[in-house]
Amino acid sequence: MIAAVATGRGNTMFVLVPMGLRIGEYVRNYRLRPDQSIIFANRVPESLMQRVALRGLCIVLLIFLLIGGTGYGQSLADAARANRAQKGSAPAKVITSDDLSGTSTPETIQLIPGTSSTGQGTLVAPGRGKHGYRVIMLDASRFVNGGTIHITITVGDGESEASFDLYPQGLTLPSEGFPNSLARATNIHSGAGAKVNYRFAHGAIFQFGAEGSWNSKAGAANTYSFVVDVDSESTH
Repeated sequence: MIAAVATGRGNTMFVLVPMGLRIGEYVRNYRLRPDQSIIFANRVPESLMQRVALRGLCIVLLIFLLIGGTGYGQSLADAARANRAQKGSAPAKVITSDDLSGTSTPETIQLIPGTSSTGQGTLVAPGRGKHGYRVIMLDASRFVNGGTIHITITVGDGESEASFDLYPQGLTLPSEGFPNSLARATNIHSGAGAKVNYRFAHGAIFQFGAEGSWNSKAGAANTYSFVVDVDSESTH
């Protein structure tokens, strides 16, 4: 049996009373011979100590989680900054005449006596004073005695006005300045039409270049289509 005993100093002691002994008798014996009694000092109950220890453990774990979360967030922030820096360091694309001039191997249309041929394409405005031709080759080599080439053009409904120039085969096309072409049609409004005519003395291959007008904003685009035929004196 356990009993609480006042010690006289304002404290309470818990004592283990042997079985069969009355509490009053044990207290009197304790006061006479305290060295032979089993006494438990007044202390916090064990369940409360467990709760305090568990709360302390939770606080420690929370601190570790906060530290770990802060480090993880810092790592994510560093990765995001590195990604932005990598994107920012990528070189900007520079638009050149190669971008405006279409493919390196132009389409070729074979012109046959007595028939007409059709074609179509896209064009882009290069900016005032510059050129960026999209080229289609017109092969009139079968017209050995020459003739007159007729190109009837229809411009699409896109943003850019259109300009067209006819050049001989093998000539390097200009990238800027006023063009010195064989024949031309310039500043054709969207949805409108135009004609390019040129008389030649013998069979030849021509470069038919299409681009946006100098009146249009650089980069503005449009489409076009055309019909081409040749009037000839005689063929072979």
